[in-house]
Amino acid sequence: MVNHKLSFKVLPNQAGMRLDAFLVKRQPARSRNQWSVAIKAKQVLVDGKIAKAKLLLKRGQRVGVTIVAKTATAKPKLKLSIIHQDKNLIVLNKPAGLVMHPAGRHHSGTLLDILEATFSEAYLIHRLDKDTSGVVLVARNLKTKEFLSQLFAKHLVKKTYLALLVGKITPVRAYLDLPIKRGRNGKFEVGAKGRTAKSFYQAIEYLSGFSLVEVCPESGRTHQIRVHLKALGYPVAGDEMYGQKTAGLSRQFLHAAKIEFVDKNGKPKSFTAPLPADLTNFLNSSR
Repeated sequence: MVNHKLSFKVLPNQAGMRLDAFLVKRQPARSRNQWSVAIKAKQVLVDGKIAKAKLLLKRGQRVGVTIVAKTATAKPKLKLSIIHQDKNLIVLNKPAGLVMHPAGRHHSGTLLDILEATFSEAYLIHRLDKDTSGVVLVARNLKTKEFLSQLFAKHLVKKTYLALLVGKITPVRAYLDLPIKRGRNGKFEVGAKGRTAKSFYQAIEYLSGFSLVEVCPESGRTHQIRVHLKALGYPVAGDEMYGQKTAGLSRQFLHAAKIEFVDKNGKPKSFTAPLPADLTNFLNSSR
């Protein structure tokens, strides 16, 4: 297969855009993260020179792209757990341990790789951490991708997570408005100069040394639930990044249990994913 080359001129109304955002605008079939990977792989040049994703473009610059032809790959070993599927939407139950899309040191074997090998067209709308399981929405065409992306941007998608926390959380329920920023160590933390982050939690069961809670994040900051609960003094059980290792758990006890929204026809949609066996077993042993 032959590589394909593209060339784009930066128009006056595109001046000042980041390189990765510009490419998404010109070629929306690829996500921003996919373009970032391509930029790091030196498949994108600006005026013939290597550039970074955060480069702010200038009027008249020429952006050259080399679309590398994909070689035939073996079918993915992991079988997708599909909750719902129609011509516009796929709803998955993501297992823990699976990275959503290529980023950082994860260049292959991601959920996006599996989707691209399984479906002719698929777009991830939102993300879950690698070790968080649960409901994930996938658009099957650009029209649905844009619609769902707008719902998320306007906070019109309700996400409900189940989390097991270390300690007996009080009060039983609370609305959290705690801005989140990136700390010096690379982790995220609550800080006055951070970006707005809002969550609602409600305790549904107290166990010996733990609290089982439902958490509904209104915003979608990276590690939001984990950071918010750590800030309250009740870290997610098994979360070694923001808490500590919990005997009997191989990952954080955090599961995206339900997602709800109104579709483009005005019909309410609700999708749920049952608590996976590893978390169910730990919960039962703690009761």
